[in-house]
Amino acid sequence: MSSFVVIDDDMTVRSVLTRIIEQYSLGDVLGEADNGALGEEIILRHKPDIVMIDLLLPQQDGISIIRKIKSLNIKSMFIMLSQVSDKDIVAKAYELGVEFYINKPINVIEVVNVIKRVKEYVALKKTFEAIETTVINMGRGNTGSIARKTGNARRVLNQIMADLGILGDLGSRDIINICNMLHENRELDERLEEIQLSDLLKLLHNKYAEEGKGYTSDFKAIEMRMRRTVSKAMKNIAAMGIEDFGNEKFSLYSSSLFDYTDIKMEMDYMRGKAKYNGKVNIKSFIKRVLVMIEQDA
Repeated sequence: MSSFVVIDDDMTVRSVLTRIIEQYSLGDVLGEADNGALGEEIILRHKPDIVMIDLLLPQQDGISIIRKIKSLNIKSMFIMLSQVSDKDIVAKAYELGVEFYINKPINVIEVVNVIKRVKEYVALKKTFEAIETTVINMGRGNTGSIARKTGNARRVLNQIMADLGILGDLGSRDIINICNMLHENRELDERLEEIQLSDLLKLLHNKYAEEGKGYTSDFKAIEMRMRRTVSKAMKNIAAMGIEDFGNEKFSLYSSSLFDYTDIKMEMDYMRGKAKYNGKVNIKSFIKRVLVMIEQDA
């Protein structure tokens, strides 16, 4: 059962949020606060799974609290509440680690859906971290087992690219090739954390040159292609979420291949509610694709 702390200077808002959490069996409210100083104290005391916090608070604003809690490496997830619509302030909140942003006045359906999404995100994140740790610690066994898994890995890769709507893109071909290269090279994959993206792309460029493939004459061109393709994938997933929040592919990929905060930012940008697009991180995307391959291949 998820634990909550609710921080808002409006007693009615706190009461409504607490009632929603209890009525829909979303978790337990461990504490409430009507000002920032007390709110920070309660978070530090209880270390809740989820904090629902107003942006503007007496004594200490919500963004300052989030910055402090994140700096202490406390794993609480934040849902920010506010009537403020300034896009720069909202963008700043997302940069600091706010998972979702709910506009006041409170809408029951939106609150329930957002809390459920945060709970799913927490579960997916824990699963991803567990799988990633297992892959790093255990490796993949001998060359024979890698060879037997190669066909399945390619099938999974093609399916992921197709689901994201990027299978026919040139950048998709680069992503597939670099994932195969890492999947088939245990030593290279184990060093992935310390390898710079530019070095990975140089390796792929050299591989193309050795195989006589004329995909590109410059490793920087590979990066540009991949960035455009990953950006397109993010847009496609965000569009799915806007059209149908319960879409199966949206639920699967919005948190497993991207940071959901970036997907949410992209959705808000597409709706005209945010000034900036979601951020694209090619190396993170590749790492997450590799984890999905390990799950399914």
